[in-house]
Amino acid sequence: MDVLHRLLLDGRDTAVTQDTAEALLERRDVIGLRLVLEALAVADDDTADHLDDAITNVCRQSDEDVAQLELFCLELASDPAESVRGEAAAILLQLRSSIK
Repeated sequence: MDVLHRLLLDGRDTAVTQDTAEALLERRDVIGLRLVLEALAVADDDTADHLDDAITNVCRQSDEDVAQLELFCLELASDPAESVRGEAAAILLQLRSSIK
């Protein structure tokens, strides 16, 4: 997991960051999303932009993708790690505000 975390936070090569995040998110499971959210919580602004882009590219392409993202974020909203809970809650807030 340390290697994945380093790849997700590679500030020198944001293509690596985005590619790694997209590969994890393409697993379509809560574990991949959790790893991305964990990195997002501590990423600098530029890296965070690429992590956000990965979430958009993989998890917001269809209504089914968005529904799955919402389910995973609901589960991660009770994660033991405060940083993951916060990022999941932020996505849920974005999803809910975009419905209005």
